[in-house]
Amino acid sequence: MIGVGGRYFKGRDEKKLPASRVSVTFVYTRGRFNTTPHRMNKAKSVFIVLFLVLINLSLLHVATLSWHSPLGPGWIGVFVLALPNFYLFVWMFMRRRARTSRNLHLLMAANLTGIALVLTDPGMEADPLPLILGNLIFFGSIAYIFWYSNLGERNNALLNEGEKLPVFELNTLDGESFSSEQFKGSAWLLMFYRGNWCPLCMTQIGEVAARYIDLDRLGVKVALISPQPETKTKELAERFKVPMRFFVDTDFKASKKLKLVHENGVPFGLKWMGHGEDTVLPTVLIINKHGRIVYSDQTSNYRVRPEPEQFLEVARQKLGGVEA
Repeated sequence: MIGVGGRYFKGRDEKKLPASRVSVTFVYTRGRFNTTPHRMNKAKSVFIVLFLVLINLSLLHVATLSWHSPLGPGWIGVFVLALPNFYLFVWMFMRRRARTSRNLHLLMAANLTGIALVLTDPGMEADPLPLILGNLIFFGSIAYIFWYSNLGERNNALLNEGEKLPVFELNTLDGESFSSEQFKGSAWLLMFYRGNWCPLCMTQIGEVAARYIDLDRLGVKVALISPQPETKTKELAERFKVPMRFFVDTDFKASKKLKLVHENGVPFGLKWMGHGEDTVLPTVLIINKHGRIVYSDQTSNYRVRPEPEQFLEVARQKLGGVEA
């Protein structure tokens, strides 16, 4: 579809207009012209897997070399680059905290130190491999911090504070249909999480579970929502002994209505482990007993997430909650 002077034309109509008088605006219709986000997300899903393989193989190679002979500056630089990046992912999978700083300044400092060692290696011409690996890790880490982690500018007006929660359908773990209208009558914390494969999501759920009693005292119930398969959600629910409600967003019905679908947001290869390719954008909402949104966290970076204390503060200030 093409817009001309405030009017829109299809098919042959636009060919009849004089070129000198045509002001053209391409209009997005069903993803027909703008496929960039889809392709970008696909590239990200492949990138993260390749980057993890790169840093692991680099560390293994450096360890093998160091076993046989002392390392030169170039290989030390590769080690300095690879180890902090490796540790970041280990740290996340160990579920220490559900968030990091946005720009990971300490990691960037290590990256700069490592690449400096690589670039000043006097033996670079004789053995260019440290230079190749060093640059791949350096730019890969920068891509991870500033590109992969970025979810884009999110300003979903449907989910802004003060808006009424749209009506959508979910499924319980028993396979029964559940309408968002049934949330009315109580205050709820609604967490849309990506899936069991996401370490930060799992840690964040653990943090909420740890503060469940505090939330309950303030009259706030907890609902955890994901489009992942029901079997995966059941596995997750069995880990927690607190009465949080787990829901399945079957076929992305709710996510599509709320504009939370993250196409190709699952790392490449995990679909063969039952996780599919698409997921949701991590989002936390708090609604009052009338179904009105009083808190909305639409993070633009999957590593930057709210602290549980924020939820308690919202309950105290905006829901009139008083701890028993």
